[in-house]
Amino acid sequence: MTLIGTSVPRREDERLLAGKGSFLADQAQGAYHVVFVRSDIAHGDLRQIDVSAAQEAPGVVGVFTAGQLGLRDNYIALLHEPDPEFVAATAFTMVDQRLAVMADRRVHYVGQIVAAVVASDRYLAEDAAELVNVGYAALPVVVEMEDALDAEAPVLHEHLSSNEAASLSFSFGDPDSARAQAAVTVAETYRIGRHGAVPLECRGVLTRLGHRTGEVDVWTSTQVPHMVRRGICAATGWTTDEVRVHVPDVGGGFGTKANVYPEEILVPLLARLTGRDLVWVEDRQEHLTAAAQGRDQVHHCVLSVDAEGRILALEDDFLVNIGAGSLWVAGIVANTAIHLLGPYRVPAARVGGRGIFTNKAVVAQYRGAGRPEASFVLERSLDAAARRLGLTNVEIRRRNLLTAQDLPYPRPLPYRDGVPIVYDGGDYRACLDAALDLLPVGVVAQEQAAHPELLIGHGVGCYLEATGRGPYESAQLTVTPQGRIEVMTGAASAGQGHETSFAQVAAESLALPMEAVRVLPTDTGSLAHGIGTFASRSAVLAGNAVAQTAAQLVDAGRRRYARATGADPAEVGYREGVFQAPDRDPAGWRELARLGGPGEALEGEPPLRAASMYRCRTVTWTMGVHATVVGVHPGTGIARVLRYAVAHEGGVEINPLVVEGQVLGGVAQGLGGTLYEEFRYGADGGPRSTTFAEYGLPGASEVPEVQIRHLGVPTDNPLGVRGAGESGTIAVAAAVAAAIDAATGCTHVTATPIAPRMVKSALDAA
Repeated sequence: MTLIGTSVPRREDERLLAGKGSFLADQAQGAYHVVFVRSDIAHGDLRQIDVSAAQEAPGVVGVFTAGQLGLRDNYIALLHEPDPEFVAATAFTMVDQRLAVMADRRVHYVGQIVAAVVASDRYLAEDAAELVNVGYAALPVVVEMEDALDAEAPVLHEHLSSNEAASLSFSFGDPDSARAQAAVTVAETYRIGRHGAVPLECRGVLTRLGHRTGEVDVWTSTQVPHMVRRGICAATGWTTDEVRVHVPDVGGGFGTKANVYPEEILVPLLARLTGRDLVWVEDRQEHLTAAAQGRDQVHHCVLSVDAEGRILALEDDFLVNIGAGSLWVAGIVANTAIHLLGPYRVPAARVGGRGIFTNKAVVAQYRGAGRPEASFVLERSLDAAARRLGLTNVEIRRRNLLTAQDLPYPRPLPYRDGVPIVYDGGDYRACLDAALDLLPVGVVAQEQAAHPELLIGHGVGCYLEATGRGPYESAQLTVTPQGRIEVMTGAASAGQGHETSFAQVAAESLALPMEAVRVLPTDTGSLAHGIGTFASRSAVLAGNAVAQTAAQLVDAGRRRYARATGADPAEVGYREGVFQAPDRDPAGWRELARLGGPGEALEGEPPLRAASMYRCRTVTWTMGVHATVVGVHPGTGIARVLRYAVAHEGGVEINPLVVEGQVLGGVAQGLGGTLYEEFRYGADGGPRSTTFAEYGLPGASEVPEVQIRHLGVPTDNPLGVRGAGESGTIAVAAAVAAAIDAATGCTHVTATPIAPRMVKSALDAA
């Protein structure tokens, strides 16, 4: 069989591109609608919530506040805590966050839910919501992290003593001696602006009541259905057998939907209270105001190098603005700190990071979750050192990148899972060479001739990514009465091509044609345990879980065949979907399934099914290099990306076409955050980017053709796969910034999104 490694066309695309997908809003027929009343101030005490007029509005079933719902002290549980070994090694601390399901006494950001309206349709619910009269006593607002840490700053959460949500620090080697001996030391402050996923489909939650079973069926546009179920149960006190979470087609997630939201708890709670099926579908303004955002970091970085440009020490002190809170603060701060070391030889380092509360919207893991920020800081520092030494950007990387002689490369630090970090790559310098082969520096002259009106520059950026984070993922394979194999995993698809890739793994493992396998959407009622889709983990964890479970299904099929035929189980063979033993008639999956039917040899036996959890010891590492050619218009400072290439050292590609799509999409998102996207806030905490007129996105004309080269280096898991879901995003800002510097000759870009006015000012000054 050769299905793994083959670019099978995505089987879900025929359905999705024809408009035949089944998204959450497509399944809402007959349900009453929920509209949430949200805070319109960033910080204040709630003095009154008058719902009397709204309650009397046409079509309204009820208007509910936290007190009425019994949610005065109900909070959403954190989604990640690091292993104790990591905590000890990095002095990691994290405060008791209390993210309210619904605001009761105080609001902390514009968009926080203060009341819910249930009505017979969306229009009537929105009309009624406008009648809810909320009275606030405004409190001082803190938007910037530096202000939040000031001794005189108001503490935003009443139960805490400061605005620091989490912190860590670690060091190794001797950074002080390294700095003293360095030929060049560069120090700079880097800022990564706040932006986010902004998926094509906004969030949504549908709840239908099982009046006979008492079960609450929840459909939600999420990447993490099992986490959502746990969040609902933790906040309401319901048991897991009372709640079933389904995942419909999801129109993009990118980390924003790898979160547990108040709406996912409130809609089921309101459905049970009112006895009605309920739906909430977010509109775009709601999403740009209240959905989780990302990035928003400030780094103070010092890089010391010798006279040859070799890294002697890296020192970085950074802040992460998590807004009113983050269920993923531990992961974001830890990811940033770990990935600051990059794919280089770094003999000494001192790193400290903190997560800071402000009056902005909440934060989740947006594609990369700390990795793009770390890459930007380290790569920009290398560019600054190269300029001081008179080296090219390429040469300083060539001198520092790990090679085949260095790898595997241990680091004196455990990963978040507590296992010591060892980069398990092949040859990172070869990846740089591959990227430059795709897009050599020499093309600058060609582009200059084609675009005489622009200043042209070439840039590169490198990244390293921990992928396949555990601890486990689950899979279940079931044989239908017709002999088809149905596959379900805990890794819910949000557009990544799971229906194709997991079918390839199952078909290959079972030696069956693809047509015999169908991948089902994730459903916590059918699959008891799971983690979810995020952090470049699905191929590694869920893919291996499918392969492992397929082997168990074959064993179950052998035992069933032996029972039915009286054969010795040890003599039962399996080949291309057929079981056979000496002196026995062969049987396929369909015949085995039929044996449990009425009057058959194994009457009453349950359907053939196997389920397992694949566990990994630790992460595996993906490395890559981005190269780009950028044109800068000298009259406006506007940058235009003309060419782009990515070489990445991944593992076995289950479906190269799917991997290519992941990288292409990642580059597009990276360009958005580098040049266009930013959630801006006023001094009063009011969001200033609540429509697409204010929040810029790249279009087809802003994303060039991207050349991709895959350097396969298998890793230590049965399929030999590495994650690649974030590979296209991580190094974009670093590469584009380097190209702009090269084009202008007078800038050192230190912030994203890269503002044309900054570039224009530098050009004018020069």
